[in-house]
Amino acid sequence: METAKRVVREIPALYFGAIKPEVKKQRLGYYARVSTLNDEQEDSYKNQKEYFSRFINSRPDWELVGEYSDWGISGTKTEGRKDFNRMIEDCRAGKIDRILVKSVSRFARNTVDTLKYVRELKELGISVWFDNEGIDTLTTGGDILITILAAMAEQESRTMSTNITWAYGKRFKDGKVLINYRHVLGWDKEEFINEDGIKDSRYVIVESEAEIIRRIFKEYASGRTLKQISDDLNSEGKFTKTGKEWRPTSIDNVLTNEKYTGNAILGKTYKVDVLSPRRKNDGHDKNHPLLYVENSHPAIITQTLFDIVAAERKRRIGLRCSVNTGAGKYSSRYGLSGLLICGDCGGKFRRFGRSLASGEYVPTWVCVNHQKDRTKCEMKPLKEIDIYDGYRRAVNELLGDTKELMTIIKNNIEEEFKASPKVELEETTEAIHKKQEQIIRLFRQKRNSEIDDDYYTNEYARLSKEIIELQAEEERLKDLTTKAAIEEQRLSDILAILDNGEIQHMDNDIMRKLIEAIRVIDKHTIEFQFKCGVNIAERI
Repeated sequence: METAKRVVREIPALYFGAIKPEVKKQRLGYYARVSTLNDEQEDSYKNQKEYFSRFINSRPDWELVGEYSDWGISGTKTEGRKDFNRMIEDCRAGKIDRILVKSVSRFARNTVDTLKYVRELKELGISVWFDNEGIDTLTTGGDILITILAAMAEQESRTMSTNITWAYGKRFKDGKVLINYRHVLGWDKEEFINEDGIKDSRYVIVESEAEIIRRIFKEYASGRTLKQISDDLNSEGKFTKTGKEWRPTSIDNVLTNEKYTGNAILGKTYKVDVLSPRRKNDGHDKNHPLLYVENSHPAIITQTLFDIVAAERKRRIGLRCSVNTGAGKYSSRYGLSGLLICGDCGGKFRRFGRSLASGEYVPTWVCVNHQKDRTKCEMKPLKEIDIYDGYRRAVNELLGDTKELMTIIKNNIEEEFKASPKVELEETTEAIHKKQEQIIRLFRQKRNSEIDDDYYTNEYARLSKEIIELQAEEERLKDLTTKAAIEEQRLSDILAILDNGEIQHMDNDIMRKLIEAIRVIDKHTIEFQFKCGVNIAERI
């Protein structure tokens, strides 16, 4: 049987009906973005929107269904661009057929993100038209062109970031400090005409704000907790620079901000890569060194007070205790918090209540180790009222001859001042600077071929060793200077209390300024160790 010859004929469109079907309009959206909030960028932003609106409306076969724009947003990552992400979601939902963008760099500066979304949209049958480059991603060769242009956009972003990093690095090395004065209490910025007749700016202290900062440092040094300080400021309506209530963490941020001393540590954080959204804070990395700038701006507190607070923070960490875990928050809720030390096991005491048979509530202090395991500590609990009675008697005994005591304290202050190795510290710091200058000169000589490699290597090794030794000595002297300053401050506080006249025995702040520690020898004997160096034992 013969096989019939295969015939292929084109079917005219008229066979489907006399009326030609209506051509479906293409649904278009456009995306506009600028990365900064200045006036020039604002014009670019408006121009992008106006251009695409006009362009789309001029085509009868196009329909504008979506306007997407991100204002003041960087293009290095897409996570923070809300409208961009909304546009992608609309595409996935089948609401858009084509997207118009001014250029590849407006779409994204990250090659990975650019290709990821372009390819996803291509699989959905959605084209992206880049107007400046004249590229439609659905055309032949679109992928190749997009890859090249996206890589160029990423390189542009890296170059820009490198320039910004260089500018900041130069600012750091010139010792120019930036203070976020709009969000941080204490300073404002004023403009002035410098000696060269050029407009310049400088930081100035806002005294009403500076008083709050000084108060925070002084109250913490006197024994108050972060929560107590924040609660008091909030109750008085003294809020942060941005008008928010104080929190313990924000108080702690103030206490650890060295800029309040008029000095600054630069380079604490840095970006590993231009495309990375995160910053690292290990400023000791060899490629990202820390820089310490002295007297860079007006100081609100003294370096001594800052060092005292730093030492107090360290001390409180050692006082944290809990019955179950041995760790917890430092507290000065009660006058005796953190002062009582067990003479049997060396543990801390905590406050708890005991109810007598009569129903009377009796505040009592107990060694945390005894409370946890009585076999490890035999120290019995003490009534709070008995401890305070002993404190009153000890203070009265201490003040038996106030004049003589004040003379002793004044002499001790003078001794602490003499003991402070401030002069030695300054000389050591100066010696370090001179050695560093010698190394710089050595580098220049090597660069200019004025010295040979052997001489350079030996001298560099010698100077480096000497600098390391001097820096160790500098740290030791700084530690001694801080300790002397703390002791001097303690004695000065006591002297101020004595000058005031009669001591209020139940004033917890005064107790903390007078008492270093209370050692519980046994159930009936406690020793009050005063900060002026006098120890008085009392029977209770």
